[in-house]
This record gives sequence, C-alpha cells and structure tokens, in this order.
Amino acid sequence: MDSKMQVEYISPRALIPSPHNARIHPPEQIQAIANNIRENGFLRPVLIDGENGIIGGHGGVEAAKLLKLPEIPCVRAEHLTKAQIRAYMLADNRLAEMSYYDMDAVSKELAALSEMGFDLALTGFDLTEVQEEAKRLERELRRKECPTSLKDVFVVPPFSVLDTRQGYWQERKKQWLDYGIKSEVGRGDNLTFAKSLQMSKNDNGTSVFDPVLCEIMYRWFNVPGGSVFDPFAGGSVRGMVAKCTGHSYLGIDLRAEQVESNRQNAAGLNLDDTGLEWACDDSRNMGRYIADGSADMVFTCPPYFDLEVYSDDPRDISGMDYEGFTAVFHEIMVKAAGKLKKDRFMVVVLSDVRGPDGNYRGIVEKLTAALREQGLQQYNDMILFNVAGSASLRARRNMHNRKVVRTHQNVLVYYKGNTGNIQKDFPAIEEISKESFPDGLDIPG
Repeated sequence: MDSKMQVEYISPRALIPSPHNARIHPPEQIQAIANNIRENGFLRPVLIDGENGIIGGHGGVEAAKLLKLPEIPCVRAEHLTKAQIRAYMLADNRLAEMSYYDMDAVSKELAALSEMGFDLALTGFDLTEVQEEAKRLERELRRKECPTSLKDVFVVPPFSVLDTRQGYWQERKKQWLDYGIKSEVGRGDNLTFAKSLQMSKNDNGTSVFDPVLCEIMYRWFNVPGGSVFDPFAGGSVRGMVAKCTGHSYLGIDLRAEQVESNRQNAAGLNLDDTGLEWACDDSRNMGRYIADGSADMVFTCPPYFDLEVYSDDPRDISGMDYEGFTAVFHEIMVKAAGKLKKDRFMVVVLSDVRGPDGNYRGIVEKLTAALREQGLQQYNDMILFNVAGSASLRARRNMHNRKVVRTHQNVLVYYKGNTGNIQKDFPAIEEISKESFPDGLDIPG
C-alpha cells in the first residue's frame, strides 16, 4: 500500500469513466449525490489511475458534472496493476454490500435529524420506510424467539381449505354461539341451504352463517377499525362479529322482520348501535346509505339463486327466475364493488348451482366477471369445507347421474388496487389489537 498518495484537484470532465465499471448509477441516485454534495461539499476524493481513468467514484464524478463543479479532489493509485484495478472496482462496491444496517439505530438517527430540522432526503433514507422496516425486523425477531402455531396467530391456519370440521374451528364457534349470537332469529323454519351446503344449523333446520368465518375474514382482509359493507345482510352474524372485532358495519336486507331481529340480538348483548347498522331496503338502492369508495371491506353472502328462498317479496332475487336473478345479482355486486375503497378487499361467500340439465350455471364466473368491471381482481380462492351431514345418504343416488355431493362453498377474495400496497396498508396479523373483543370471548393469539 502506498502511504504517500496526494490529493489533486482536477476537472470532472477530464476524468475518464472506466469501461469495466459494473456499477449502475440511475439518475435519481446521481441527483441524490449531487444534493448531498451541494449541502456538505465534495468530501470523498475520486480514486483514479495514472491516466485520469476513474477507479472509484463514478457516481460522484457524474454528480459533480451535474453541479458544474470546476474541479474535484482526486487521489491517484498509480501503483496498482490493470488486474488489481479491475478487481478493486468490483471489491469496492461488493465488500460494502456485505455489511447491513441496524434499522432501529437508523430510525433513531433520522428522528434526531428531523428534530434538528435537517432535510432527511439528503441522507438517502425515508423516515417512514425505515420505521416500518425496523418494526418488521422486530416482529421477525419476536417470531423466532416465541414460535407459535398457525392457529394461535391466525385463529385457523390460513390455507385455501377452511375445514369447519376441525376441533379448533368447532371450539371457536362454540365460544361465539355461547356469547349469544342468534342469527336464525327472524328467519322462518326450514329456511335452509341445500343440506350439503349448510354452514351451521339450529334445531329447526335454519341455516346460520358461521361466526368463525366472519372473524377470520375481518382479521385477515380488513384494516383494524375498518368499515364493512354487506349488501346481502341476512342474519345478525356478520354485523355482530364486525362490532365485536372493532369494525363498523352496514348491512342491507329486504325483510323488516330480519332487520328488527338483528337489532334486538345486538341490543340483547348490550352492543350499542354505534357503527352497527342494518337498513331495510333493496340493495339496488345502496347509494342512499353509503357513498362510492367509502368502505374498507365488502363482505357478503348472496343467495345461491333458488337454493334458499328468503321471502315472497318480488324484489328478492332468491325468488326470481334465473334470468332475473342474474341481472339483479350483477347490478348489486357491481354497485357494491364501487363502494369499496382503493387498495381494499372484497370477500364473497358463494356456491354454484346446477341448472335443469344438471350442469353448473357458472355463478362464480359471473361474479368474477362483474367485479372486473369495477377494477377488482381475484386474489384468493378458498374452500369452506362443511360437515358432510346427510351427504353420504344422498351420494349413492346422485352418482347414478355421476353427480358428486357438494360439501363446500367458495370463499372468494378480490382486491381493488395495487397489490404492492397490501403490506403497507395491512399490519401483521399478530399486531392486530384484541382489546375491542367483549368479555366472554377467549381470543386466540
């Protein structure tokens, strides 16, 4: 090593970029370097060979040209061979990359500089991004130190098959039902899905929406404290669970008796009606109750055509012919998607049904096509696997026509916006606060 190298001042235009430089300096970096030089001066000499060829400092030279500096400090390394120069150029950048930042320390430094009134852009760091990265690294460290099972973190394992038969699911559902949710109140006896599709069933055969499914959808696909819009409200479950998990909820249902029973169920559990609303109306009139682009989540379960007829109201799509059902279903789902904010999720629980010829009608495909009109793309496709019940008794008969018995529903998750924003907008699941849950519910995690 030569300890006698001297600093020379040379015009940056007289310096020759190396054809062997493998480091790319984008324009935004050159501008950032120039801003730093303007603030602090040119403090790091450029390393050059005996013929003014640049060995180290290409970015600084380009920034100096941008600033039209007459001369910059340089140091000659004439003792290096051509091979050593080319190797040094690689090592100079690569060896620096082998270190890493203590993001917590960087965050503290930036916060201190901010308090001093210093322009943080000159550091090349963004304070918000650094703080988020520091939190992410802290979460990763906690995970390694305190390993937990998937169900401890997510309530149920976040797989594409949601198995309601599992003990952890049944135990969690029992907690919700013991808490006092009575979704079947306000619904007539034997108002059911086809037996192979029942989510849950009370003694009179009436279908009950699964509260565990509600809980995990809100935890996984809504922002903390976010709003929920439900154009096919039905019973109280989706609204009650939304309230209990700290979300506001607006549901629309045609039947006045259903809306009233939902309100009574909430009042019976001492849940105030702040942020918990059921409107009695045709969902085609949803614009009366909610503005476009205002919901943090749309979560709903439309009628599966005529598998469950809810009322004799001519506006009820479950009682329409298929052509009428298809038209109104499309209208409502497109309008509901329009109520969703950008960079948010829409979740629809749905099942296909067979036509007179035995073939499936393609309701799921119709939904996906309708939502694309509002800029939503399908992001997750989950199967809700239900208890088989009487399916085994009907399987033999159905197989005469080679029809398998359907024991699942589709849980379809759509996203509106740029999926690259999900990590920024949605916190880690384990960071979601459980404080809003009422007494009597043992919260996982």
